[in-house]
Amino acid sequence: MKKRIIRLLVCILAMCMLCGCGCGDPNRAMQELIASSTRDNAPSFDKIEYERPDMEKFENDVEMLKMALDEDNFDKVAEYIDRCYEYFYNFDTMYTIANIRSCTDLNDQFYAEEYAWCGSNYPTVQQLMDEVYYACGASSMAERIEEELLWEGFAQEYAPGESSELNEEVVALMEKESELLSRYRSLTASPDVEFKEGAEADYGDALAELQETDNRDDLLSYYDKYNEEFADIYIELVKTRNAMAQALGFESYEQMQYYYFFERDYSPEQAGRYMADIKQYMVPFYKEYMASKPYENIIYTRCDEEKLISVLDTAAENMGGTIESAFDFMVDKKLYDISFSADKAPMSFQTYLSDYESPFLFVNPVGDTEDIITFSHEFGHFLDAYENFNAYETVDVSETFSQAMEYLMLFYYGDALSDEQWENLVAIKLMDTLEMYVQQASFAEFESTVYSTDPELLSTEFLNNLSLQLAKDYGYCNEENQEYFAKSWCDIVHFFEMPFYIITYPVSNDAAMQIFELELAESGKGLEKYLEMLPREYGSFMETVIGGGLQSPFEEGRIQKVVQDMSLMLDYSDMAA
Repeated sequence: MKKRIIRLLVCILAMCMLCGCGCGDPNRAMQELIASSTRDNAPSFDKIEYERPDMEKFENDVEMLKMALDEDNFDKVAEYIDRCYEYFYNFDTMYTIANIRSCTDLNDQFYAEEYAWCGSNYPTVQQLMDEVYYACGASSMAERIEEELLWEGFAQEYAPGESSELNEEVVALMEKESELLSRYRSLTASPDVEFKEGAEADYGDALAELQETDNRDDLLSYYDKYNEEFADIYIELVKTRNAMAQALGFESYEQMQYYYFFERDYSPEQAGRYMADIKQYMVPFYKEYMASKPYENIIYTRCDEEKLISVLDTAAENMGGTIESAFDFMVDKKLYDISFSADKAPMSFQTYLSDYESPFLFVNPVGDTEDIITFSHEFGHFLDAYENFNAYETVDVSETFSQAMEYLMLFYYGDALSDEQWENLVAIKLMDTLEMYVQQASFAEFESTVYSTDPELLSTEFLNNLSLQLAKDYGYCNEENQEYFAKSWCDIVHFFEMPFYIITYPVSNDAAMQIFELELAESGKGLEKYLEMLPREYGSFMETVIGGGLQSPFEEGRIQKVVQDMSLMLDYSDMAA
């Protein structure tokens, strides 16, 4: 059976290795992990010091492990396997810290350089871990190592004669990918734009004002200046990733991401049909609804960091149990950044600090009540990682929990919001859901088209034309904004940082909406279903959905049902407003 690739941010065996037992009984593994956890004693995030990992020490530990294997010294082998994993998790933690602090201030040169250093050395760390596995698999103690130290099936998977997928060609391509991503981060850090008056200004500082005044000419000046540079980086990333997929024996990079990075149990073909259904059934409804200009009825009110914390604190307390515990842990340990800064990375995410068994939440807020939805989304990720110790099974399950949290919290804000604020927030969320389906499906089609196109045909013009055409096909492009929709594809962080993630949003939202509908039908039922599914008793998205008593998003007629439900909910929201 083809071996999985060690993932970029978290070792695929993290859960079972941390508790020192095999994968045969995941419930037992989780119980032991919880029992041995020391995260309550972890320092607050602001007290954690970054220290560049010592690559020479890790290389030495790998060599010492090989010597212990040659000597058939099982106790030493166990010691050095532990040390190798300790190093791996520490490297992962330092890489994550560098990423968080670089995202907090893109102009911080120290963390920009450390993030780049970690990224360029991570392929070597992965390769060294592969050496550990192959050396153990080739030893006379392979079966005992499997039974007492590693996972069921290890000895066969890494038996003599098997070869590592992380050869020199693959590692070189991974290093090139990391370099390109560093170039991308640098480009987004502090772009300067020449506005109509002729002055140079930092785009991040000016963007909010431009959006408020709807000064489209100045907004487009950013794309005029940087569109081609973003395209050059993106095209090189596509070429590099396609070469990587080929070197690893995949038919396409899309297939590689679906099956081996995201471990999806649905195919690109199923996703393609799903996007076609969105285009056929959702887009006409979307265009008709948006023609009524519903956003003109929305009132956006200011929402600062203190208000954000207060609103979610109320919801978490009202939901109680593990949700309240996770929120309190996040606040007490300062495992979040929702501050306002023009220097922050233009993204929101949740990540994990392996050494401290702690999630971290990052939001780049816009400053109004819509941030409540973004915060609740990332908190859904935080809760999942907190409850399951960052269990790696499929991002689609993770997105189900994050999107369902957006819906569920609407019922639990209590008096933290006025009636008017709550009604506006419900309307914003429902319209956001509708736009999410059409826009994210179009972005997913964009990626699929780009990666399946002959790389020699890719150009800035090709990308811009494709972006514009899809914006028209999916119904969200109007005549006066054609240039914007042609060039604004470069704003989509996932295209650069996490390719083929995007399809997860509409697919997982289907399951999240079913939880939402349960809560609508009877107070507490949606929350009950959410908490029932949260412990991740299943290993894949489809198993989780079906095992949780929900319908498959790919069931015939599902998109039509979603359109029907959205129509009813939006009508109700309009009447409430």
